[in-house]
Amino acid sequence: MSLNPNHETIESPLLDRLRPACPDCEEPITLESLTCRHCGFEGEFRHGIPSLVPESGARHPSRDDASSPRLLETDVLRSLATDTEEGSIRDATATVLEGHENRTDALDAIYDVNREAWLSLLADEITGRCLDVGAGFGRRAHILAELGEPVVAVDSNLSKLRVATERDDYDNADRLLPIHTTEDRLPFGPESFDTIVADFTGSSMTEVRTRLARLSEYLDDEGTIVFTADGWPRQTGVTDLLGMDAPGSEATLSLTAGTPSAYRSMATEAGFETVSLYSLFPTASRPLFVFDIEDDRAVETVAEFVLAERGQLAGMGKPLVSLGNRMDLLRRWYPSVLAVCTNGAEEVRSSPEFGEPLLVSGRTRSVVLDIGETGVDRVWKYPNRPAHAPFTERENAVLSSLHATDEPIVETLPEGVGAASPLGEARAEDPVAGSSLEDDLSSDLRSYERVLQLGFDWLVEFQQTFRGPTVTRSPAEVRDDLRFEPTGIEPPAIDEPVTTFFTPVHGDYLTGNIHVADDEVTTVIDWEYGALEASPIIDAGFLVLETAMQVFGGIEDGFRTAFCEDNEYARLTRSTIRSYCQALGIPTRTFELYLPSVYLHRLELDRQFDAVSTYTELVEIRSRAVEFVFDNLDDVSLE
Repeated sequence: MSLNPNHETIESPLLDRLRPACPDCEEPITLESLTCRHCGFEGEFRHGIPSLVPESGARHPSRDDASSPRLLETDVLRSLATDTEEGSIRDATATVLEGHENRTDALDAIYDVNREAWLSLLADEITGRCLDVGAGFGRRAHILAELGEPVVAVDSNLSKLRVATERDDYDNADRLLPIHTTEDRLPFGPESFDTIVADFTGSSMTEVRTRLARLSEYLDDEGTIVFTADGWPRQTGVTDLLGMDAPGSEATLSLTAGTPSAYRSMATEAGFETVSLYSLFPTASRPLFVFDIEDDRAVETVAEFVLAERGQLAGMGKPLVSLGNRMDLLRRWYPSVLAVCTNGAEEVRSSPEFGEPLLVSGRTRSVVLDIGETGVDRVWKYPNRPAHAPFTERENAVLSSLHATDEPIVETLPEGVGAASPLGEARAEDPVAGSSLEDDLSSDLRSYERVLQLGFDWLVEFQQTFRGPTVTRSPAEVRDDLRFEPTGIEPPAIDEPVTTFFTPVHGDYLTGNIHVADDEVTTVIDWEYGALEASPIIDAGFLVLETAMQVFGGIEDGFRTAFCEDNEYARLTRSTIRSYCQALGIPTRTFELYLPSVYLHRLELDRQFDAVSTYTELVEIRSRAVEFVFDNLDDVSLE
């Protein structure tokens, strides 16, 4: 798309596939001139974007989140837009948002593709001409543009649309058409779109009914509307009373407001023949789980995940969940709902057609558990956007290479195959046996010892099987290994060569990814950070650092307690590491120097594949962890 810098006209092949209409009289117009010959309406171009409202004419302000309708002030938004146009979105957010009180929430609103995790289930439904209502900074619109074309990104905030148009972390701007207008002044005729996506969170039931009816007029006869909305707890103000929402959220006292039956009835009234409802749990802005509201087994599986965090309460809670599910009580308590409304006779189904899918969202990809009669039948892993597909590609490549060796230890690696998806290469795996080693981890010394023993026993066998020859790294090479220029990480002074070797690595070797049964490792899952040749300390260091962090509460307390102090845990940690180094023939100095390498490995891969973490505070947290370890290495002695 080419927007005229003089703001006088627009030339875009996307317009050939749309039917522009005057927002006042609905007569055909041309977006090249934004003028209606019938009624005299005149729009204008602002910063190259077609604008159909006066400067103060927005009647439906876009919301990044129902609880935070105004994350950034007007002048901040304008500065963000200008810096994005003149440079890059990464530099713009780093500069403009530095020190802002809402920086974290604003970064999530701009970058967090997890909010669209539901696309992994419904990607095949997003086709053709697409309208994104309330596009904001364009995060959702750009992902939609990977699936449909053209995508019209509508928002009442011009500064946000400027960001959406110029952001350089996506390469599909030629599929996106931004239009500055309000929802009730869309410059299109009836049946202009095959797919419409809208955010209705923060709207009352009356407003949702009105908005749904209005948008359905622009939908093709066989098209699909997808919208998010507040469930019963938010609609009735329960979450507000419990302190879960910000002050000022609109609520209604209707007992049926926000229930699945209410939204289903509303969609039927709007003329839709088929309505599929999903829960975004716990909220639409933080959807850790996505599942069909009608899928009882998915509901109970989510409950098990949630209750697992409650320790002994889990045993009491599971029967109550089952009872509430059978009595249809749980559906009333979903805080956020995703509705998929179509005019087709067939119910919307994901591809492949799952039995009862449960989506678990992740930073770079989502995992879909296909739940059968007796448990999980299949595990599917989908990238959250095409730019993140290389993570799954790495996993497929690393595991395929290791499985091809037929070494005995590969029996502990996941069995699976690569698969195609609309968002890039995916992976399908068989479910694994055993339970997560994380489930057994506690502050008890015996638990700590068991976790380290099982984790390191497997790692020693794995690295002994696949490692390369011993090598000597020069001080300059070691400094290069331990440097990360984007955040200025520099290792301490290194004056002597280091003895090490290269080996395949997992890259995310922590207790949650290690499954055990009968005191043996059954499977090590999730190899998206894997590599066929890297430092062995990436996995060894990560296991001990992450275990200490979980037990002692954060990197600083975990590091000092497990590495620097004189206590039972530190003595056990040092003994475990010495045994590991001895088994693999490397000095403990290698382990000490390369201890933060796992964070560096993740930082490098995330940056290479444009992971969301590199735009948010997570990159700073990981960088600080590396620097903290470097700064305190003098207090570590593994001898």
